[in-house]
Amino acid sequence: YNPATERNEFIFISTPDEISLGNSIHQQLTQQYRILNQTAEAEHIRRIGWQLARVSDRKDYQYHFFLVEKDEMNAFTIPGGRIYIFSGLVDKLKSDGQIASVLAHEIGHCAARHTIKKFQAALGYNLIGSIVLGKVGGGAQQIASMSSNMIMNIVFSAYGRQDEYEADRLGIKYLHLAGYDPQASVETLEILQRESKNDGAPLILRSHPHLPDRVIAAKKEIQLIHHPVAR
Repeated sequence: YNPATERNEFIFISTPDEISLGNSIHQQLTQQYRILNQTAEAEHIRRIGWQLARVSDRKDYQYHFFLVEKDEMNAFTIPGGRIYIFSGLVDKLKSDGQIASVLAHEIGHCAARHTIKKFQAALGYNLIGSIVLGKVGGGAQQIASMSSNMIMNIVFSAYGRQDEYEADRLGIKYLHLAGYDPQASVETLEILQRESKNDGAPLILRSHPHLPDRVIAAKKEIQLIHHPVAR
């Protein structure tokens, strides 16, 4: 039973194995991206993330937040609670609440286990079991033996429509519980919508469908927070 989704789900990858897989993928990401760890901005991102992580429905691992130095509007998460936000996206956001809304959305994917389910579906039980249990040359070696394109295709592959709405709903919930104004989620979606019209779809939107519909759904979710009714 997953308290975030309020559904019984079939997950055959344990939390320790998910963390192991995420550690291996993170090592590959550090070779492809410049991750800022020692800057004040990176520390600020971590503090916002930790505040949100404390109210997440999923607490069986420790969340980690990373600022990637790259002039692209993107954010993503990998198995094991590792969340990445690009400096190009942070530069477009105008407040801590808007930064928090992006991180909260990604935490929503973690809490709903969307990310590990995506890897589970893409790689299959036998291969993923071999990777995380170290039976085929060790987890890190097996990940390294795959093409970078294969790993990145899974990391950045599209979530389904239901998963995106669910992550939005959970993100709004976590914003509220962490003391941020949930309206920041709408502001962020509207910023992304403007950017998609000005410069083509930002990377973060290429796997996030139906943006105008998500704005409408987010506004309805915020109304439910202020005026609760039976779902």
